[in-house]
Amino acid sequence: MLTKRITMQIKFSIKNRAEQAGSYLFVQGKENINTIILVLTYCIALLVLMWVIDTRAEHVLLAKKFLALDYALLVILIIAHSQYLKAALGLNDPKNNSKTKNLMTCFLTWLDKHNIAVTFVIAFNTILIFEAIHAINLIYNLTIAFCLALVLYRVVRFIKDKSQDQPQTLDLKTQKIYIIYGCFIALSFFFSTTVDNSDQYGTEFQLTILSWLMLFHLLSHWVMGQWKLVKQLKNERTDAELMHLKSQINPHFLFNTLNNLYGLALEKSDQTPGLILKLSDMLRYTIYQGKKDQVFLSEEINYLNDFIQLQQIRYHKPVNITFRRALDHSNSVISPLLLLILVENAYKHGVEKLTEDAFVIINLEVKDQYLVFEIENNFDESEQTNKPGIGLHNLTQRLKLIYPNSYQLNVTSEHGVYSVRLDIKLTKEQKI
Repeated sequence: MLTKRITMQIKFSIKNRAEQAGSYLFVQGKENINTIILVLTYCIALLVLMWVIDTRAEHVLLAKKFLALDYALLVILIIAHSQYLKAALGLNDPKNNSKTKNLMTCFLTWLDKHNIAVTFVIAFNTILIFEAIHAINLIYNLTIAFCLALVLYRVVRFIKDKSQDQPQTLDLKTQKIYIIYGCFIALSFFFSTTVDNSDQYGTEFQLTILSWLMLFHLLSHWVMGQWKLVKQLKNERTDAELMHLKSQINPHFLFNTLNNLYGLALEKSDQTPGLILKLSDMLRYTIYQGKKDQVFLSEEINYLNDFIQLQQIRYHKPVNITFRRALDHSNSVISPLLLLILVENAYKHGVEKLTEDAFVIINLEVKDQYLVFEIENNFDESEQTNKPGIGLHNLTQRLKLIYPNSYQLNVTSEHGVYSVRLDIKLTKEQKI
């Protein structure tokens, strides 16, 4: 019973795969019907031409022309496949809009899209060439070299297409392409020892060269893949650390603000509803804008203004607040909730613990892609502690991750005044 069930499952699987393959071939054939007709017409015309030609000399002359055509087509295929060669020939230059460049680009795009059909034409040419020149050593060796070059092109193309389809990971499933490739290279090395070696530069020599080239390609491709994987893992780690730091900022701000609400609620203040509404807007910004990589600096400034107003409502003592800003353009962007940490610290460690004459002075300037943020506040020196707070630590870590080698943070504390200056170089990618 079990054997019968397994047999039925195997039959069903084979039938399903066959139907999928048939459907795929039908769709591909329907999409490329013009190309298939063109290739078949070419092959039939070529057979008729070879049949019409009678003399051996004419066959050899035609075979040499076919061989030259094959080499030319292979070179064009390689150019169509390689972005580096296209760039070297100036075909990727957007400033060049000449008709010649546009025609060449369209031709190479078509050729690259139908490279399998072109390869079939080349292979058919090669069969006819072998029939005509098998007795001429030089032409024969050149033809063998061409066939091996065509194999190398197809292998490189196959490896590139397969590696682009699958992301870089550590599991065996996505690395199996290297195992298959390695087995193919080992087989080619073994096969090179079994072919005819009577000619010094014949098949054995050329097949050995091909095997070494494929081995070099395998190693270089694998090394590049591992380098991309390491880079990808580093980026994922950076993103994870950044999200962790942002998740620490949100509760830190929320707990302080809820304490404010608690105090006002106990006093039954008429300002409580407005404060709750403002807190709602700020939390909405924190949740939705805070998860973005960049926000407009103008939005961040509005957020800081709301925060300052909220704090002014909280304290029942005069606090001298000065917030000056000078922006040379309005489209600057910055990582969200960075500047809030410094403003929040000024209130938490300065205003909150002073009984009178508390002040906070904030200067924000953006000029020539440089952001300068300065903040000063006085504090009670008897309450000073050397233990760093979580806010400043998070700020430093985020700056290292987001603006590596593009920021400078200076903190000074003297004569009861705490000063912080933050300089950030905004790159072009950080402009909208």
